[in-house]
Amino acid sequence: MNAATTAVPVPPPNPLQTVLRQYFRNGVATASLILLAVIVAACVLAPVVTSGGPDQVDLGQSLAGPSAQHLLGTDQLGRDLLTRLLYGGRTTLLNAFVVSVVAVVVAVPIGVVAGYAGGWVDRVVMTVTDIGLSLPAIVVMLVVMSTFSGQLGLAMIALGLLLAPPIVRNVRGPALAVKGELFVDAAVVAGLPSRRIIFRHVLLRILGPVLVQGALATAIALQFTVGLAFLGFGAKPPNPDWGSMISEGSQVLNSSPWPLVSGGVALGLVSLALVLIGDGVRDATAEAWSGAPRKSSPGVLVSDRAQQPEDAAPAPADEALLTLRNVSVAYSGSDGPRCVASDVSFSVAAGESVAIVGESGCGKSSISRAIARLLPQGGEIVAGSILFDGHDVATLQGRSLHDHRRNAVSYIAQDPMTALDPTLRVGVLLRRIVHPGGGLSRKQAEARVLELLELVQLPDPAGVAKRFPHELSGGMAQRIGIARAIATRPRLLIADEPTTALDVTVQSEILSLLRSLQKDLGMALLLVSHDWGVVAQVCDRALVMYAGELVEHGQLARITHEPAHPYTSALLACRPSTIVDDDLPLPTIRGSVAAPGEWSTGCRFASRCDFSTDQCRSAAVPLLQVDGDHGVRCLNPLRVGREHEEVSERV
Repeated sequence: MNAATTAVPVPPPNPLQTVLRQYFRNGVATASLILLAVIVAACVLAPVVTSGGPDQVDLGQSLAGPSAQHLLGTDQLGRDLLTRLLYGGRTTLLNAFVVSVVAVVVAVPIGVVAGYAGGWVDRVVMTVTDIGLSLPAIVVMLVVMSTFSGQLGLAMIALGLLLAPPIVRNVRGPALAVKGELFVDAAVVAGLPSRRIIFRHVLLRILGPVLVQGALATAIALQFTVGLAFLGFGAKPPNPDWGSMISEGSQVLNSSPWPLVSGGVALGLVSLALVLIGDGVRDATAEAWSGAPRKSSPGVLVSDRAQQPEDAAPAPADEALLTLRNVSVAYSGSDGPRCVASDVSFSVAAGESVAIVGESGCGKSSISRAIARLLPQGGEIVAGSILFDGHDVATLQGRSLHDHRRNAVSYIAQDPMTALDPTLRVGVLLRRIVHPGGGLSRKQAEARVLELLELVQLPDPAGVAKRFPHELSGGMAQRIGIARAIATRPRLLIADEPTTALDVTVQSEILSLLRSLQKDLGMALLLVSHDWGVVAQVCDRALVMYAGELVEHGQLARITHEPAHPYTSALLACRPSTIVDDDLPLPTIRGSVAAPGEWSTGCRFASRCDFSTDQCRSAAVPLLQVDGDHGVRCLNPLRVGREHEEVSERV
């Protein structure tokens, strides 16, 4: 049975339902929500649940203790404390709500944009935020209240602005982290506008922290408004609020503690409830997005290796879809830019499938990301040109860059689960890609979504379209990643280790799917991998990279049977399939790839090579043509036959 057909369709839960279910499993958080709801409802319904007004005076009952007639006692004028507490809560809670809404509405968009945009936008926002954090809020509010006496609404707005900076900082952090996730990169490659990515992908993903900040902001705003009312900047007497009640209670504390206790307990209970509600929301949203994918069942193992043409000729230079000329990529660090790939040159023809092969740290992913202009923060193309259909990708900006990412190039990431937005159903995610700018109605876009799911050979496309990523197996998630990548009909598909996170059976199916889609749709394919078996199943030509350099390139069949560079030969010798005796150790290459910035002047593989000479270490080695389209960066290239076998035995 095919692994993609093993998952039984189940009705997917609504994300809000999932969060609510997780929240109500938390007994403390649920009790806090009920308590807050009861207090708010009692305050709102104060005229209904109390028998008299808050200003009904009875001097004969001055400072009386709790009784059946006065459940919380009375104040110095004999007014019922419970009645005044409920009426005062209407003013106090409303002011706190206004303050928190202003703070959240102002801070959240700024924090999300700062985290996503980075660069100078982030620096400016953080500088202003730091200045705001340094201001003594209570002192500023006293000045505002004194200046705008009687303008309580204006004062609450000012307090909301003063509480915004810490929320900006606390929202910016999660947004910065989400920006680095693969599903955001995928949305960028799909050509979605930045505003849609920010508010429909990033913001939804950090909704948990935002809700927590809202609850905490309300608790802090409540305490600020009560504090200001305590100092005389609240409701005008005889209208009650909790701050003025606490202030009046402190003056008669020796005669009766109940005026002070009633206001203080109400403030404490609401503040505690808000904090515990925030904790419950945080835990519920974290659990809602952490659903583990279902384990896929084993399927039929298809061919281990596709037949590759022995004599496939390279496309002429003028037919190349993609051409890299002396491209270098660097990342900024504390000690300055550090180059991770240098002077890389190659071309890919329309409809051709090419692999970049090498160990981790050789620069292959940086080159592939540079082609899609998806280098992470600090990454930059520092030299050379990347020509795609005659246009230099390195110089694209604005709309041209948007069109390149949406229509020219698509990107498939390593981990299928992290490459999908966990907040969106599969159908919604794909519809948002095919709908904008495609001239399709909503109904046509939905039909296109089902067509894409059928193209990647998913059973029950309509059922899959209704699921969330955490309800998918790894193989299904990667198929959806492929569907998203081909949704805009790109001319070049970049697959960066697309099967690393999958088991071997699903891996074979995904590779066969990639190969068939590449042929059927006429796309060029650039595959990044360290696995020769994966490369052999999909590609016609291979580029071998080591320590940021291209060390060998040519037809795959020629390279795998007659490698010219010792590093290529050593990589091939390390394949587990070359071991005929299970008692023998797995061949390895001694040492490790030198880190960027520690590369030697000459051949970068010299310290690990059995054939290196002093000449190899003395100067940079050029990329030489062995014959035809076969090139190698080596002064002592291997010959076919016996010497290759000797290298395999030594390494």
